[in-house]
Amino acid sequence: MKYLWILFAVFGLGVFSLGCGGGAVTPEIDPDTNVGILNITMDDFKFTPNNISLEGGQQIRINLTNNSKENDHSFSIGYGVVDQESNGKGFKTDFLEALEVKVSGEVKMIKTGKAQLIARDDIDIVKDSANFVVVKSPLTGNTVIEFIVPNMAGEFEFASFENSGKDYEDGMKGIFKVFPNENQRVTRWHDRGWRNTPTPKSE
Repeated sequence: MKYLWILFAVFGLGVFSLGCGGGAVTPEIDPDTNVGILNITMDDFKFTPNNISLEGGQQIRINLTNNSKENDHSFSIGYGVVDQESNGKGFKTDFLEALEVKVSGEVKMIKTGKAQLIARDDIDIVKDSANFVVVKSPLTGNTVIEFIVPNMAGEFEFASFENSGKDYEDGMKGIFKVFPNENQRVTRWHDRGWRNTPTPKSE
């Protein structure tokens, strides 16, 4: 009977761990502003952390750094990797489409996609892109990306597609898991005009 209780305890702990996202990082909440802070580092060829959980309706601030000594790396969030003709590879569905996104700090280039960008006038901005993308040069200072997470449930990738998509192929990608806030209106995929509806993965 004693061993049976131990077995139940271990099993219950395992189920609890799965339900909590299995080691996913969550934003650190700034007590003064209630903004969630995420520090994401880009290296050759990985993101740290690469498994992140977010809550719908939460304002987040991503502090993005590129620690590579010689390679540009980029940052975008979306679903479904496709060839984008002359732009190389990218996401079929852009997570930041139609969202207001504020970018500050050191940036080599911003591709706006269909996001509503707020940024300095002296940044190199490309407006005819399929996705929202931030490109960072090697060993440059911090870039800050701020937006409010749509209140929905889904699993998305964040990735670098530099070097004609080779970054992505070399494993430079991570996961954003978004969990809805039950106290707010849930955004439906069709509300944002997206035809390719992601199917959230079961825990």
